[in-house]
Amino acid sequence: MKTIAILSTAGGAGRTTLTAALAMLLARRGRPVVAVDFDPQNLLGAHLGLDELPPAGIGAAITSDAPWHAHTWSNEEGVLFVPYGEMPDAPDGALASLPPTTLRLAEEPDWLARSLGGIDLPGQGVVLIDTPRYPSMHAAQALRCADLVVCVTPPEPGALATLVRHLPKLRAAGKRPLFVLNRLNPAREMQRDALSMLTAALGRGVAPVMRLHADAALPEAFARGSWLFDDAPYSQTSHDLHGLASAVEEQLAALDESSRVPGAELK
Repeated sequence: MKTIAILSTAGGAGRTTLTAALAMLLARRGRPVVAVDFDPQNLLGAHLGLDELPPAGIGAAITSDAPWHAHTWSNEEGVLFVPYGEMPDAPDGALASLPPTTLRLAEEPDWLARSLGGIDLPGQGVVLIDTPRYPSMHAAQALRCADLVVCVTPPEPGALATLVRHLPKLRAAGKRPLFVLNRLNPAREMQRDALSMLTAALGRGVAPVMRLHADAALPEAFARGSWLFDDAPYSQTSHDLHGLASAVEEQLAALDESSRVPGAELK
């Protein structure tokens, strides 16, 4: 079993949509897939086919040790979904459980890894973790237990500058990285420059930045309860998503190979 964390250092980067899309595509390629919503926004279920936000899930277990396995759900593609669950609101509108949640995750850096350890998946199985924006305690937990990190960013100068600023910390985690530039419009010169900026910041020896082109049909498909790669299988963005799934498969294969070779290093 391999664990993949979907991270970004900017809000609105498309982490949740990307997590759900990868879960579906990897499941269709024959892999057992578990999609974990580790973001308090609790929205991943809507992308995977749930009609309403799950009321309970792994979030409550952080502070109360409440069992969360009973709240899992499988969609029609066979993806096992672990919801975060709704969290109660404090009188001032802040999340009442946020301080103790943060404290628990800070005190127990391996909490998520231990919690996911009870999921019984075969060797080719994959756990995908949707996270809130990095840096955050939730994202740090996902990063710590991940074998592969998919780092997604929009093609905007501010978002890229934030990612570049956090690159040393992300690299220090020692995880195999895959970088994704999401919602790219190559007709805009600024976005083409953003791609060059990110490629230069990453330097040599890093896999090429994956590109997901902007397509208004993607949210429209989500609103209809379908997927762009089903509705428009020959579109550029559909091609991009399949390419990303293939890149993830290659990274997983490289991880398997490195685990069989003593002393092999991840690059």
